[in-house]
Amino acid sequence: MFSKILVGIDGSEYSRNAVNYALDLVTKYNSELFLLAIVPSKVHHGDSSGVFGMVAPSYFEEYKKEAEKWFDEIKNHIGQKSSIDINNKVKSEVMTTPFSTAASILNYAEERDVDLIIIGTRGHSGLKKMLLGSVATDVVTYAYCPVLVIK
Repeated sequence: MFSKILVGIDGSEYSRNAVNYALDLVTKYNSELFLLAIVPSKVHHGDSSGVFGMVAPSYFEEYKKEAEKWFDEIKNHIGQKSSIDINNKVKSEVMTTPFSTAASILNYAEERDVDLIIIGTRGHSGLKKMLLGSVATDVVTYAYCPVLVIK
């Protein structure tokens, strides 16, 4: 049913939960798994590492390093807990983009003809009072394929 599954990763508890759901589906359907981290192009929550809201280039490199750690942890978890062929079935990518995180997720999914997008309800930039984060809301609203939103 799902031959290609995309999971948006941002290191939050919600994105880790999304990965766990994805692993069950990948195992069940023998799907390819795409792990995607989008480096935010703007500073959030009063971070002063950039000028006029744009982040410094060093921030991008640090975020990429952190995302690679998330991917390694996920791949190690997969190797220990399942029979998924990590080398052939799991692909990971860190992207920088001038577009919104949601638009980047959607573009990535369309380019790879993904059958299902799985994301957490909120990421690191989400507010606890919101029912659904802005990225999740936009992905659900504009996606061409089913979206599974995980708490």
